[in-house]
Amino acid sequence: MKKGTSLFLNILYITLTLLTLGCTGEGESHRKGQSSDTLYTAEAAMEVFEQDPNRALVIIDSALLMGNVDDDLATMLKAKVYIQSNNEQHLDTAQQMLEGLMESSYVKDPGHREVVLDLLVSAYQLQDNYEQCLRWATEKADLCRQQDNETEALRTEAEIGVILVELGKEEEGIAKLNSVIASLEGQRHVNEMDACVIALKRKIHVLKKLGREEEIIPLAQHIIEIVSDYREHYTEYADNSYRLPTDKEETERYCDYYTAQAYGNLAHAYASLNKTSQARHYLSLFEKSTYGQTLYGRQTIAPTWCLLGDYGKMLATYDEVTAQMGDDTNNLDYAKMLRDRAIAAKAMGNTAASSSYWQRYSELKDLLNSQLQESKAHEYAARYQLQEERHNTEREEAAKNRIGVIATLLGIILFIVATFVFFLVKQLRSIREKNAVLTKEITDKIENEEKYLVAIKRQADRQHDTASGTDLATLSDSELFEQIRHVILEEELYLDPQFGRQQLMDRLHLSKESIGAAFSKGSQYTSLASFINEMRLIHGAKLLVEHPKMSIADVATASGFTNNITFSRNFKERYALTPSNFREGRSAQQQQ
Repeated sequence: MKKGTSLFLNILYITLTLLTLGCTGEGESHRKGQSSDTLYTAEAAMEVFEQDPNRALVIIDSALLMGNVDDDLATMLKAKVYIQSNNEQHLDTAQQMLEGLMESSYVKDPGHREVVLDLLVSAYQLQDNYEQCLRWATEKADLCRQQDNETEALRTEAEIGVILVELGKEEEGIAKLNSVIASLEGQRHVNEMDACVIALKRKIHVLKKLGREEEIIPLAQHIIEIVSDYREHYTEYADNSYRLPTDKEETERYCDYYTAQAYGNLAHAYASLNKTSQARHYLSLFEKSTYGQTLYGRQTIAPTWCLLGDYGKMLATYDEVTAQMGDDTNNLDYAKMLRDRAIAAKAMGNTAASSSYWQRYSELKDLLNSQLQESKAHEYAARYQLQEERHNTEREEAAKNRIGVIATLLGIILFIVATFVFFLVKQLRSIREKNAVLTKEITDKIENEEKYLVAIKRQADRQHDTASGTDLATLSDSELFEQIRHVILEEELYLDPQFGRQQLMDRLHLSKESIGAAFSKGSQYTSLASFINEMRLIHGAKLLVEHPKMSIADVATASGFTNNITFSRNFKERYALTPSNFREGRSAQQQQ
């Protein structure tokens, strides 16, 4: 792509962006939350929930207020976001929300019920609760059969096979996988073919976990045969499945991916069995594949390089992966890399480095649930790789579309620069005016919130006096919420950054289930954390008004936040301005 084209497009983008920005650097519709319904939909929330869970929750709440989603759909979407966070407290909340939906009319629709069941399986997998996984996965398989969707039922039964192995029922799990594979064998339809390949992969994963490498070889070879037949006769496999690749190029990517994975499994199995020549043969085929040349592909084959003594290739790939990870190294992939580095260091005679790597590996393994991480990695590997390749294709196509434009843009660039400067000055003036209006609105809101906090403290005192001496275990969810709220507000426990559910459990001798129900069922709050966050924000807002010279960091600490970044982000979500923007607006108002 030529530099002139890129320059013009970047300037044009910046100009148009500034023209649409509001007073906080974001679109006005984002600040007000109601100028454009299209910004607050279920689809919009799902587009950002993996990268920005907090933003997704804000979108869901806004969509609910606007009527773009109903209460049940909003609950399901929030549960999905909570599961993505992989936080213990959020997982508890998600499970309660989803199990509540399973008792509601929402799941009378089979499609809704299937989605909720999928989420329940995921939520319990993240907590290693495989008994519950088995329960909900079995219900999903039954539901698919009731809807005459046998292939989807078989896909779910393949997952059940893996779950059974995790529960220690190894032979029963493998038998389940064998039954699924036998039911899908020989069907020349994309949906059934894909399900068969996935089931074979699930069995390979289980056998690798059990150390039964020799049994992997015929399974991997069978995958190669199935995919080769599909590659040669892909038009004969056409069906109505959404899994059908749209063109020959996508079909080739699909085939390359699964064939390369099979080569990798064969190379690893033969290397584990000390059959070096066979391992080298399949390793060479893997490395020549498109998938094998990607960073993700090289990362998956690195343990095989380690087995074969190709430490240079392995370490170079691990260095690249580690650089990409940044600070996010509390994961199973990094633990495996530490283990392989330890093996390589010892093989190369560096005993001290090997001991260090083994120590770090042992410490990290204590923090991780390896069974959970392995099953999740295998479950999403194919989806991740295909998505990565689609993104690469889209970027390449976008770059091609820009070529050839430069010859007509030199004069336009000068015009755009002048226009940019003019509108920038105008926009800055507009931003200051809008900030002043918004600052006034926020100040009024803060005053109202202070009055609200005083009112609920009085209400909590009255409720506490009425229920004084009563056994907390006998109270309803709403009554228990009032008692908990009294304790928190009376002693301002929310100002302690370390305060959370465990401290409340120890203090009031309550279970986490009782506390969770008190907030999710007995109040307007979804959880204890959301209540504490609101109290801290109200306190912080009050400090900003009453102590204008107090630093933002000190305000954050005094309000119970662990750092000013978290405080600023939550303050902006609640009031549509950062604390700094709010203070600037207040200062400008006082100078007028």
